Formats: sequence, C-alpha cells, structure tokens
Amino acid sequence: MKLLEHSETYWNFLGTCTQCDHCMHACSSLTSAQMTLGDIAKGMLEAQRNATSSEELMLNLAANTQLTQAVRGCFFCTSCKNTCFAHNDVCDLIYHARVDFQKIGLVERNSWSSVEVDKEWDIFTAYRAIWGIDHTDLTRHVQTARHEAQNDCEVAFFPGCSLAAYGPELTKEIFDAIEELGGKTTMIDHCCGSPLKSAGFFDRAEALCDKIAAEIASSGAKQLVCVCPGCANAMKSTLVRNGMDVNVVSLPAYLSEHDFEPKRELPDGPVCLSKACQDRDGNYLRATIEMLGLHEETPAIFHGCCGAGGAVNSYQPERVDEQTKSKLDFAKDGSTVITMCPTCTYTYAGYLMNSPRDIVNKHYAELLFENQFDWDLVFAQLSSMWTGEYGPWLAQVFA
Repeated sequence: MKLLEHSETYWNFLGTCTQCDHCMHACSSLTSAQMTLGDIAKGMLEAQRNATSSEELMLNLAANTQLTQAVRGCFFCTSCKNTCFAHNDVCDLIYHARVDFQKIGLVERNSWSSVEVDKEWDIFTAYRAIWGIDHTDLTRHVQTARHEAQNDCEVAFFPGCSLAAYGPELTKEIFDAIEELGGKTTMIDHCCGSPLKSAGFFDRAEALCDKIAAEIASSGAKQLVCVCPGCANAMKSTLVRNGMDVNVVSLPAYLSEHDFEPKRELPDGPVCLSKACQDRDGNYLRATIEMLGLHEETPAIFHGCCGAGGAVNSYQPERVDEQTKSKLDFAKDGSTVITMCPTCTYTYAGYLMNSPRDIVNKHYAELLFENQFDWDLVFAQLSSMWTGEYGPWLAQVFA
C-alpha cells in the first residue's frame, strides 16, 4: 500500500546512495540523528512498509525520533550535498519528506501559521499593515487606487519579504536606483515561497511562484533583479517552467553592469563575507565582492546556514542559536560581517541583541546605499505587535 506520496523519490535516492557517511559528518542534524541521507529514504520506506493506514504510518514515523530529527532538523543548507560523491539531490529528498510529514500531520500548525506567504496575512504583511509600510506606488503592474496596471515596464525588482518589510526606506532607495539605471521599473511585492517549502507545502510554493511569473509577464519586464539568492533560485526555475524569456540577475551584478557608484565608504577594519547557503554557485558572492570593490583584496569568507533555513527554529530553537553562533564565531572582533541574504542579516541581528559582540552586521545593500536597517526598531515593533492593540487580531489570524 502506497501511503507516502513521494515513495518513488525515496526509492530513487536509496538506489544511488553509497552509504559513505560523508553527509552525516558534514551536517549537525544528521550527526545528531546518526543517519545518512540514504538512511532517511530507508526510514521513510520502512515506516510505510510496516503500516496499513495513514494513522499507523504517522505513529511509525513519529516513533522514529532519529528520522524526525533528520527531516525536521534540516537547515536546507546543502552542506551534506557538497560531500556527496553520487551528487544526489538533497533538496529533492528533504523537501519531499517534509511534504509527507505535512500530509500525515507531523508538522504542527503553530510552526507555520504565521508564514503562509501565499495568503493575505503572514508575519510580513501584518508587520507592514500595522506599521504603515506601503509599497503600492512601486507595484506598477498591479492596479491600485493610485494608478492603473502598467504593462510597459522594463525591469521588475524583487526585494524579498524581509527587505520589503524591515527595510522599507532601503527598498525604495534601491528601487529608485534601478529605475534610474535601467528604465521603468515595477516591484514584485511577494515572497518567493521558501517558508512554504520548509513547512511541507511544496505545491503551494510553486503555485505562488507561478503567480509571480504571471505578474512579471503582465508587466512587460524582461529583466528581474533579485536582492536575495534564494529568491533568484526560486524564480529562475519558475520562469523556465513557464517558458518565459526573462533574465534573472542579482542586485550587485545589475549595479555593476550599470556602473553604479556606491553611496557609502567601506567600513574600517576587517571584512567577513557570509556566503548565503542558497548561493549555490557563488555568483552572488563574486558579484558582491566586485561591487564593493573587494576584488583586489582577500576578504574572509565563511559558509553554511545562518540558522534561519528550514524552519528549524519552530522545531529546535536552541539549535538555531548554536548554528548562528558557530557561523559568527568565524568573524574576529572589530569585523564587519556582510551578508548576501536579508534573512541572514535579520538572524544575526536578533542573535547579537541577546549575545552582543564587537562586530558589525550589515547586508551588502547597506554598504551601497544611504538607508540602513534599524534592527532595534524592527525587533521592538515585532514584539509590540503581539502585546499591543493588534495582539488579539494576530492571535486569531495565526491561530
């Protein structure tokens, strides 16, 4: 009886895994679970083989604490993939295991209810509504009270959910710069769907990206500028799937191509570049080094997840702090840590508020433009959302 939707994925993975154990030693979650990626596939199939109903399958999977640790504790950083001699698709395995966990009820609702980014309200849209952050004047391809829908845009700008919510002034400054450099621009005011994938809603994440692709098509834009590597990855595959001839380019690469002059001087002292785990081929990292003028130096670079990946915070929050600390430990006192992804910047900011260090945490865009993130304000506002007058509404929306 086929009780797991993605049995074939596990069979295929198991057939190519050499059980060399390299992945287990490369990943703290797999090390803790004492499982290889092949063991995950085997564990999923064994749970199915010993079950005669969905209820029994759920009990079998829940009883395998090592398997749950391996599936729910994954940061999606692909460190394990980098050690795999067989070049197995790690994301395909874990994403589908999360989907099966979700379908049989092993991913609790309170771990994802606030990040259903394909619905009207999520933590980002709620934050923006409560604190009066409005980007409707930038979303030109969508009809609003201010303007008709416009289909003659040349560039679409994809800031991502963290930047659009927590850095509205920086978002607007980047938008204006892109338009000045490349022509009429519109803003894609959506999340790329990454939180949905982490929660096991892979189909919903793809549907959201397909909606974004349709909006890009309606805008007329032939170029999509992404701030975050994760957004770029999601949209590249989506545009291919939809047969669209739209060029996806990173913000630093776009700025370099148009001879943009940074508006700020580089900080004094050592610089450490925090490579985003979604920057698989290092293109964002190289473009950022070029745009910041660091190509003639040898900046320190460190790898691995910042701790925000895979929604591990909802399962093992203590491991997130451990992961964040291990990454920031790479930076010497007096350093400026430069991130590729705004969510990494957010994660580091939250950690450093509780465990202060003599380092400066900046997203690369903050070193190129005048406006900056105000993390003290952001975290204060995030906290007061739940304790102030909007608290009961939020509790109801995300119940």
